[in-house]
Amino acid sequence: MNPKKHKPEVLNFTTKAIAHFKHKLSAQGKENKIRLGVKKSGCNGFSYYFEFVSRGNKTDKVLKVDDMEFFIPSDSIEILSGSQVDFTIEGLNQGIKFINPNASAVCGCGESFTVNSLPEKDGSNNLAAAQKKKLKILPHKDLCPDGLEFDLEPDETILDACLRNGIRLEHACEKACACTTCHVIVKEGFENLEDASDEEEDLLDKAWGLQPNSRLSCQAYPVDEVTVIEIPKYTINQVSELT
Repeated sequence: MNPKKHKPEVLNFTTKAIAHFKHKLSAQGKENKIRLGVKKSGCNGFSYYFEFVSRGNKTDKVLKVDDMEFFIPSDSIEILSGSQVDFTIEGLNQGIKFINPNASAVCGCGESFTVNSLPEKDGSNNLAAAQKKKLKILPHKDLCPDGLEFDLEPDETILDACLRNGIRLEHACEKACACTTCHVIVKEGFENLEDASDEEEDLLDKAWGLQPNSRLSCQAYPVDEVTVIEIPKYTINQVSELT
């Protein structure tokens, strides 16, 4: 099998994988690009993931394969470096398969893996550095009376991080960037967030308590070591109920 290669030091894609992704993208609308990386997960340390997106994050590495664009999170590059991405059919199972020279062991379930030692930079590798990022929530009377600070998972939005830590931010559109109920004000770390899309900007105009540093938390991926947010007193739905 001769893989089609793009910058072999990062990822190689087989012709079957390319055909599979092209087929999947043909059914997508605006989300016609692919974000592919690793995250802490499973019983053996890490797992692979990919998702269809309209664009990547500011710190992603962009790979162009044929006429497709792949975004690789910066904290995944070292672990994925040199991997081959294939599409396989094994009995009744089919899907994307990673052949990763950095994987030292694969879980029996096939869904997670551990990695060999990676080159360190400034005393830690990129993924370890990413795991040190924190999100600080300022006190909110109803949702977080005492405030809270916690670690972020790699490649996690502000909304997902809040929900994971028991802060029940409203998200009426189920994270589809179609409402303003997850609106937050980013007090620290705003300038390094990926720029808001046109769709997000249009929606923010309708948010209650809009500030120059407002964002929809379902669309914002923290980058700084510590990101500080304030949850507005009301959402637009709550204001409507009061009037």
